[in-house]
Amino acid sequence: MTIASLPIEARIGLERMHNAISNQLPIKEKLEISIGYAINIHIIDYSQPLLFTFDNLHISRNMEGTTFEHRKGWGYDYVVDKGWNICSFLESDYTRWYRHPSFIAIMKYIESKGLFKNYKSKKIAYGSSMGGYAATYTKALSANVSILFNPCSTLNAILVPWETRESYSAPCNNWQSKYHDAIDGCLSSENYIIYDPTFKLDYLHVNRFVEKCAQTIQIRVPGVGHSIPGHLTKIDVLDLILTSIVTGNYLSSKLKIFEALKKRRNYAGYHKFMLSLNPQMTDARKQIVMKYCLTVLGDKYSQPTQASLFYRDASDLYAFYDRDTALTFIKKAATLKPDCPKINKRLNALLPAY
Repeated sequence: MTIASLPIEARIGLERMHNAISNQLPIKEKLEISIGYAINIHIIDYSQPLLFTFDNLHISRNMEGTTFEHRKGWGYDYVVDKGWNICSFLESDYTRWYRHPSFIAIMKYIESKGLFKNYKSKKIAYGSSMGGYAATYTKALSANVSILFNPCSTLNAILVPWETRESYSAPCNNWQSKYHDAIDGCLSSENYIIYDPTFKLDYLHVNRFVEKCAQTIQIRVPGVGHSIPGHLTKIDVLDLILTSIVTGNYLSSKLKIFEALKKRRNYAGYHKFMLSLNPQMTDARKQIVMKYCLTVLGDKYSQPTQASLFYRDASDLYAFYDRDTALTFIKKAATLKPDCPKINKRLNALLPAY
C-alpha cells in the first residue's frame, strides 16, 4: 500500500502537519490517517521537546471498537501538562501491532518526506511493551532519543523464537517486511530502556537492544514484572525518570532515581511478584513476606472506609499461595461491599467448584 492509496483527508492532513512544522506554526488536531489509526498532535512551543507516543496493547485492546473522537494518545495529558509537545499514534486493533500495510505506508511517507526533520528541538520516541516495539519507527520520525518501557523488540519468530506471549498476534502480521524490528529503528538514537531484568522475556528483548544499539542505557527495576509504567506510577517515580531524560539531566539525577526506586520495597506488588519467582521458598520466609505485605496494604488503606479494598488486595496477594486465606479475605471484602462487581468476580473465582 502506498500513500496515494490512503484517504485524501489523511494526505491533506499530513501535508498540513508538514507545512506547520516547516514554518514553526502551532498545530493541535486529531487526524484519522487510515481505518483503525489516528494521529493526535499538539505542538505549541517549538523550543520544547517533541514526544512521539504509541498506544500499548492494553489500551488498544480496551479501546477496540470505539471511535477516535473521545480518545487521546498514550501519555497525551501528561506530556501536554509538562509543557512539552506530542505526536501520538493511536492503534485501535491490539492484534495489528502497528504492522498494518496502511500504517507502514504512512511511516514510509513520513520518512521519505522528512516530515519531522525540520523540528529542531529534541525528538523522543516513547512507548511501552507493544508501544515500545513501535520504536522501530524512531528513525522514520527523525527522533534522536527513545524512552522504552519493557519493550517488545519484534514478533519475528526467527529473531525471537523464545517469545510466546503474543501467539494470537504474530500470525496476523508480516514480521519480515520493512520496520519489523525495533532494533533497526534505534541503531543511531540514544536509548533509555526501563525494565525488570527478573522478568525473563522482557530481559531477552532488552538484551537485543543492548547487544546491537551502542547508545543504550538500562534502568533496571527488579521485582515488579511487566507493565513498568504502572508500577513506577504507584511508587511515585515515573515523573522523576521521564523528566530527567527528557530534559537531558539523567546522569545528574541517576543517584536520586536509584534511591527513589527503593520505594518498591514498600509496594505490595513488588513482594507479590518476587514471591511468584520463588515458589519453593520456605513457609517461614513466605509468612514473613506476607505479613510485611499486609502491613504495607494496611498503610495504603488506613481509613475504615477503605477496609473492603484492603481485604480485596490482601486476597489477591494470597491467592497464589494460600487459597483458603485468600478466600477468607475476599469474603470479608464482599461482606463490606456486597454489590462490587470486581469483588464478587474474585469471590466466585475462589469459591470451590462442586
